[in-house]
Amino acid sequence: MARDHSQASRGRKGKGSIIPKKILLFVEGRNTEPSYFELLKRSNCKLIPVVKPGSGIGSCVGFVEEADKKFGSLPKAIKEKYSQRWVVFDYDGHPDFEDGIRKARKLGFKVAFSSMCIEYWFLLHFISHDGSPIPMKGDSHSKAQIDLINKAIGEYNKSAKAKVKDYEADSKKVEEDFFDLMMAVNPTTNNRRIVDACRRAEAIHTAKKGDGAEFKESVTTMYELIREIGVVD
Repeated sequence: MARDHSQASRGRKGKGSIIPKKILLFVEGRNTEPSYFELLKRSNCKLIPVVKPGSGIGSCVGFVEEADKKFGSLPKAIKEKYSQRWVVFDYDGHPDFEDGIRKARKLGFKVAFSSMCIEYWFLLHFISHDGSPIPMKGDSHSKAQIDLINKAIGEYNKSAKAKVKDYEADSKKVEEDFFDLMMAVNPTTNNRRIVDACRRAEAIHTAKKGDGAEFKESVTTMYELIREIGVVD
């Protein structure tokens, strides 16, 4: 298991704690989402890649339809074991992003979406952001957010004994040291960074829904899934 820099618990503990629901997660098959959720190591979740590793999704609606097919092909015992099913995907410039979210909800999925990409969720572990669009780096939204993430890692490394490697734009794999940093306590806020990220993401999402701009950059609903699987109360 990955090291925890803060020694803080990743799950819910204590007498009277709520037992997290059992959840099926249908995710993009490239490196980022599978590596992140594997490191969370939640026994109440079953991870189901929808597309081949490295290939990404052709369309959001197509991804949702494929996830629904995979769910339909599961044995009845598996379906009954898990009380919720989620799809996890990003905007990444797909024109049918909003249609994909609406279709998923109509089919009975809950949706952990990010606009523009899941790196925005990671970034919220380190900075308080207002939900405005983040200017692209060249022609890439992802690279712009990765640069901001690596800037935060660089600031951490200035005083850290154990240095954290940069988040690599090529592989987009969540490595253990970066994951541990997101789970550790922020000495400025005295919260685990993932708690800060949930609060920031919820505030942005709530404001955007109020403005009729729920799916507009920058926004992520990863916080809903993180709470549902019991990582954060």
